[in-house]
Amino acid sequence: MRILLTRDSVAAGDDADAPHAETLTLPDHLDTPAALTALGLPRPRLPLIGGGRATWVVRTADGTPLAVLAQQWPQPHPLPAGAGPLDRLAGTDGTVRLHVDYRRQLDPEAEYERLLPG
Repeated sequence: MRILLTRDSVAAGDDADAPHAETLTLPDHLDTPAALTALGLPRPRLPLIGGGRATWVVRTADGTPLAVLAQQWPQPHPLPAGAGPLDRLAGTDGTVRLHVDYRRQLDPEAEYERLLPG
């Protein structure tokens, strides 16, 4: 599957090539956590933040949150919308469009709870 991955800037000096777009290829039928890990999320694809704490939310092209990432977590924490194979989210051109929102040093557990439905 083809992934178009973009991410927020984390500081003024990081704005030069925003939205930091990359197109990557992954095997089809990977679930969200496996796909995000294969994409190098959260590391090495996301910048390290001083202090060792940072939170990101991976969203689909329509803004649906799929997973919470944290610099201090070893792997992504998928949300219910992230269940199932990631390639199901491909557009008509076959590309899965993902954007990573930078949530500063917000508590990743609290951000995860906030994004859970209901």
